[in-house]
Amino acid sequence: MNDEALIKLGWRQIQAEAMRRHDRKGLLPGRVIATTRDFCTLLTGEDEPVAARIPGRLHHLKRRVGGLLPVVGDWVVFKPAGASRSAVVEEVLPRQTCLSRQAPGRRGRLVEQVIAANVDTVFVITGLDQDFNPRRIERYLALVTGSGARAVVLLNKADLCSDPEPYRLQVESFGCPVVILSAEQGTGLDALSPFMTTGDTIAMLGSSGVGKSTLINRLLGEERQQVATVSESDGKGRHTTTHRELLRLPGGVLLMDNPGMRELQLWKETASLEEAFEDIFVLARDCRFSDCRHLEEPDCSVKQAVADGRLAEERFQSFLKLQQELVRHGGH
Repeated sequence: MNDEALIKLGWRQIQAEAMRRHDRKGLLPGRVIATTRDFCTLLTGEDEPVAARIPGRLHHLKRRVGGLLPVVGDWVVFKPAGASRSAVVEEVLPRQTCLSRQAPGRRGRLVEQVIAANVDTVFVITGLDQDFNPRRIERYLALVTGSGARAVVLLNKADLCSDPEPYRLQVESFGCPVVILSAEQGTGLDALSPFMTTGDTIAMLGSSGVGKSTLINRLLGEERQQVATVSESDGKGRHTTTHRELLRLPGGVLLMDNPGMRELQLWKETASLEEAFEDIFVLARDCRFSDCRHLEEPDCSVKQAVADGRLAEERFQSFLKLQQELVRHGGH
């Protein structure tokens, strides 16, 4: 096992420690870069990717006791292929970080959908056009900061905006780094360098049509991802990414593209409002009650800040909406 090659693929201490009990069993670690229901493609530090079967046993454990199934970004332990058999995934190693959402279309049932695993940084991409929506950005930030990953908001399509600065200031008030760029024209990309370290994994999240595929092509230096135009009538894009895939950039960063999301409900175990709404939590320290919900309680510092104009009503309502969503899902 080439530890240096694995580190360049995002290998961390948490996986190394879990791998020790498998070292003498003839099993190997691999990083999942693509997956279907029954197979996944792995990088192992060797030249060629490995196709490994996901056995029915893992699906059974998932249904019975909530066991892990491989997702893009995961590290797995696998049994190498024999003379007549394919490689087989034996186990999913512990995750450093995990991005999850409530699975869409479940009609009230609580079902987790893991979007990505072992991500260091998430580029939350929004367009400086009709796509710009501060409330959606807040929802993405609650998802990302609760996962353990770092969030960076990319304001794309600067070429379509005469003055991006007010948008930057608004998003920076949410407490996260902001980069203004134009993937179409290739401007502003240098500002991404501080967030792109060899061996780190970066995921991209955003609605359809925000320019994720165009940006990936810029970073790859080739036209790898299919790009679709955005409707001028409603500003909405068509899905050009239909599956998740982990790509290796020339500088050694691993980049994960994700399909555009039309629905993003927070998942109770991994979402967190404390970092995404740090300003509100700071205000809440002065509430009369430590468990103040900022609804009808007296002497609520958060509601007072709204009344004074120190906290925007729209941001406060967004916070309440996400807070109630998490409570419905059994979170905090």
